[in-house]
Amino acid sequence: MSMALQAPPLRLRVPAIAECVGYVRRAVADYARRLGMRDVSAIEIAVSETVTNAVVHAYVGVPEGEVAVTAEMPEGDGLLVAVSDDGAGLVPRPDSPGLGLGLALIAQLAASFEVDEPPGSGTTVRMHFAA
Repeated sequence: MSMALQAPPLRLRVPAIAECVGYVRRAVADYARRLGMRDVSAIEIAVSETVTNAVVHAYVGVPEGEVAVTAEMPEGDGLLVAVSDDGAGLVPRPDSPGLGLGLALIAQLAASFEVDEPPGSGTTVRMHFAA
C-alpha cells in the first residue's frame, strides 16, 4: 500500500516579469518538498528556466502578460508541473541565446516534458519529475 502524501494542486498566476521567477521557483520547491520529492533542486532549475522562457519570449512587444503555473502529484506518480502563457508562442528573440538551450536543460532535469503550442493560444510546457 502506497503512503504517498496527497495535497491539493498548487495554482499560481503571476505577471510575466523577471521579479516573479524567484517567487514561483520557491513556491513550487516548497510544494515539492512537502510532497517528499527527492530532487527538488532539479525541479527548481527546470521551473526557473520555464518561467524565465515565458517572461522573456512570450510577450515580446506586448505591454503585459501573465504566467500560470500548476503543480500536482496525481496519486503519488511524481510531480507534474505545467507553465502556461498566452503569448506569441515559441518565437526566439534575436537578442537571446535561443529557446533551444532552455528546453535542452529542462529535458535533462525532468523525467519527461512536452510543449503544447495551440495556434493563437500561447504555450504550455508540462514537466514530469519522478517521485
